[in-house]
Amino acid sequence: MEDWLEAHRFSAKYNAGESGHVAQSLGAVLQGLQPDFDFDLREALTRELLCDSPNMGIDLLRDEVAMLHPGARRENVLITTGTSEALLLLLRQLAPRRVAVIVPAFQLLTSVPRSLGAEIVALPLVWKSDGQPHAPVEAWQRIIGEQKPDVFIFNHPHNPSGLVFNVHEREALLESCAAVGCTVVGDEHYRFLCSPDGAQNDPPHLSDFRISPGPTVWQPSTDRFVTGSFIKCAGTPGLRIGWCVGEESVLAAMQSEKNYLTHTVNPLSQRIALWFLESFRRKQTFFAPLYRDWQKNRNVLATWLSKNEGAWLGMPPLGGLVSCITPVDASKSTKTFLKLREQGIFLLPLSSFMETGMTDGVLSQGFRIGLGLSPHQFKEMLSVMVR
Repeated sequence: MEDWLEAHRFSAKYNAGESGHVAQSLGAVLQGLQPDFDFDLREALTRELLCDSPNMGIDLLRDEVAMLHPGARRENVLITTGTSEALLLLLRQLAPRRVAVIVPAFQLLTSVPRSLGAEIVALPLVWKSDGQPHAPVEAWQRIIGEQKPDVFIFNHPHNPSGLVFNVHEREALLESCAAVGCTVVGDEHYRFLCSPDGAQNDPPHLSDFRISPGPTVWQPSTDRFVTGSFIKCAGTPGLRIGWCVGEESVLAAMQSEKNYLTHTVNPLSQRIALWFLESFRRKQTFFAPLYRDWQKNRNVLATWLSKNEGAWLGMPPLGGLVSCITPVDASKSTKTFLKLREQGIFLLPLSSFMETGMTDGVLSQGFRIGLGLSPHQFKEMLSVMVR
């Protein structure tokens, strides 16, 4: 996957292969956050000491993350250099023999457990004839009951399908895990862009709508953990901020090993992350326009798919910034990719997810499409795709 991205992300006029919002400049972030604060953010940032931060992360940032997870306290939060580090450190501590993962999956969720000697228990999505993904929860429950995984990595909202599972689907999966003594790790990178319980329609009066993070699997327990961030949703991946929420003794062991890896997280990144979460809790001045852009792009994609159903199959994401679309004539997928590149468009081939062993014929011929472009550029890209 990373090879595909590196080869095309910098040369494409329309880079819809990415999984995050188009990158924001530092100036734009500080300017967007400023209305929610009564002091000068730029001046405050210049006074930040370039020293090692506290090993677990600065206390105020840990407090903000804890507030996103009902029942959590500061002691339940470890700040990490992105969610990649959080997942690596956590899986090394859990040391599972079998890891259940919804596939197709972001490659980290399968490659890291395999590198630690774990077997992957695949929970495959099903693609309907109209190109829409479906979660066969009852089939997954049977797999969990038969295979008895030690850990279930619950990627939600799901990448690359864009699915959001309703409360009944989530609870059914969590109950199946509890029945076999399986630890649940919620990979919740897209919580900040999530339709409530998979709602198909936008909320009324979006301009007055207060954004709430999507559901979390966290609960105070020794067998529940969450990794997350806001950086993809906010167009700030360069901040490299992530976190793990979980049981204190496990987090302490993770931090002990972290001392030999990244040691502490950049204090500038932590300060900006703190301001983002405080702003999100207050007036959401910076994030609300990004959320509205996401909603606009979802609506535009839905309209485009309905008008071009003879050529493309798929659905807008219910959560997160990616979804899957498939040419109706899947046998010409390679030709389609080459034509798109000639038009300056880069979509990520779903074949790059094949590390999971997924063999679904529709899936293997499709593309992951990112909705992180500006609404103007995203609409323009779709109009180019039908020429």
